Amino acid sequence: MESSQELTALLIVPFFASILAWFIPKTSQRLYALLLSAIHFATVIYVVSHASLAPGAGLEQTLPWLNDLGIQLQLRLDSVSVWFVLLGGFVSFAVLGLKGPWYRRHARLFTSLSFFLIFALNTAFMSTNLILFYLAYEAVFIPMILMVGIWGSNTKAASVFRFFLMSFFGSILMLVSIFYLSYLHYVKTGSFSTNLSDLMVLTSDPSISLSWCFAGFFLAFAIKVPLFPFHGWLKEVYVNAPTPATIWMSALLSKLGVFGFIRFIGPLFMSSMLEFQGTLLALATFTVIYAAFLAIQAKNPKALLAYSSISHLGFVMLGVFSLSDAGRTAAIVLCIGHGLTSTVMFYLLDLIDERKEGVTLEEYSGMAKKYPLLFVCFFIGVLSAVSLPGTFNFIGEFLVLLHAYPVSALCTILSGLGVIFGAVYMLKLYQRLGFGTHDEKVGEGTITRDIAGFDLVVVSLILGMIIYFGFQSSIFMGGIDHG
Repeated sequence: MESSQELTALLIVPFFASILAWFIPKTSQRLYALLLSAIHFATVIYVVSHASLAPGAGLEQTLPWLNDLGIQLQLRLDSVSVWFVLLGGFVSFAVLGLKGPWYRRHARLFTSLSFFLIFALNTAFMSTNLILFYLAYEAVFIPMILMVGIWGSNTKAASVFRFFLMSFFGSILMLVSIFYLSYLHYVKTGSFSTNLSDLMVLTSDPSISLSWCFAGFFLAFAIKVPLFPFHGWLKEVYVNAPTPATIWMSALLSKLGVFGFIRFIGPLFMSSMLEFQGTLLALATFTVIYAAFLAIQAKNPKALLAYSSISHLGFVMLGVFSLSDAGRTAAIVLCIGHGLTSTVMFYLLDLIDERKEGVTLEEYSGMAKKYPLLFVCFFIGVLSAVSLPGTFNFIGEFLVLLHAYPVSALCTILSGLGVIFGAVYMLKLYQRLGFGTHDEKVGEGTITRDIAGFDLVVVSLILGMIIYFGFQSSIFMGGIDHG
């Protein structure tokens, strides 16, 4: 690892952008958010360009904090975290360009919360100190809960309560596990430590039983992904949340759970992972199939995409639970592909809702004829969601199944059915929204023109990346290190 002072820039830019937002006029908040998110993304690209993607390499920065308690501000940008930070920078720029009530009501608060969320996510993805990671992991909930509570719709109060309750329960168990590991390090060495490298040495001792610590970390991350049966909070939150919050949850917050499995659970509790590998693979497989069935039955487009997200993340976890470097690499590739696909699908669904409010899957909306360009983009997004060859998702899902098969042929074959079910519910979504008879007098939204301007640029850019990386995915395949 190469020591660098540049990593703090990835925290300083969004943190001060969050504070500065309060001094910007309300009418200029969207422009300010776009400008600062572009600066943040440019900063990410600049720092990443100085980081090696070779295994064991990268940038690292350590700042003193509570040294007597073994707590330091340890940041690492390596071939695992770099992809999540890059995804976060790009998705944030796209999300903050969306128009909506969040820029009309409490605009300063929305912009400030958005940049604070980016700050917390960057901290979590780069942290190698478990206490620092935990604090950032918890900080992510603050803007999410406020966004759903302030700009959400329908039964938002119940959604926020369930989201908070399940997340808080998992987080507390993880915190207790961290304290216990630090205590064990004190007993063995005479000093407290929550640094990942120190705790990896500790947990490598086969004489120490850590099954319940593994359970604490597992529950926290399984709720965040989520895996079955910890998915109960997701559908209502996705449906009732404002579109920016929905995109952040699907594209980034769920990846925080996947990242936790790869960065922390794998290195610290590999013996427990091996012991329960069969159960974990079965859990991932059931998540794929069960969520796909729920998506087929969904009546709300947002609910369908929410269940679709759970199903795809089941594929991701199948790669993680294969417990091979190749499988985890495939999981990271699918994470990035799913992040881009879910971003563009929820983005386009928001644009569709602006043109026909309250669309459902119980009737045909017939919008493709009136908005042809919008539905061409939507169709390409659907093809990516069903993992058509030539799209980024296809590479990720194919590699996950390829590397999971030697571990469990049965789980791999059953999970493969999720691809077929995915085609069923995604084509149903496109058919119900795009085709049929369009009633010119009923359900018109606030916008009556086809997709254009900034929205078209952002959507075209995301779709272009999905297709490009579908053919040029080798950049993600080399040198992903999981230590």
